[in-house]
Amino acid sequence: MNEVQIGGKKRPVRFSYLCLKEICIKTGLKLNELDKLGSEFDHMSILTYYGLKYGAKKAGLVFESTIDDIENWLDDEGLDVLTEIFEAFKIDQPQKKRVK
Repeated sequence: MNEVQIGGKKRPVRFSYLCLKEICIKTGLKLNELDKLGSEFDHMSILTYYGLKYGAKKAGLVFESTIDDIENWLDDEGLDVLTEIFEAFKIDQPQKKRVK
């Protein structure tokens, strides 16, 4: 599982089926529109929030942070952490099999 340094510590991040479902509901995007994540300013905190929520769930940790917490962390730590979040998002997506 991927981890990111945010909110003063390393936290697990995971983009599972249920995570993607909640992101779609919260952003109003359809599954085939997830490539538009980041096109709206609030997508950054939503993507980060749900990735951390489901990372904590997979790791068996209690997740008590809010989207406001996430926005403050992003503001404090700079946008470099978003690169790590988007990289974790890409890694968790199904990969196309290469045809031989």
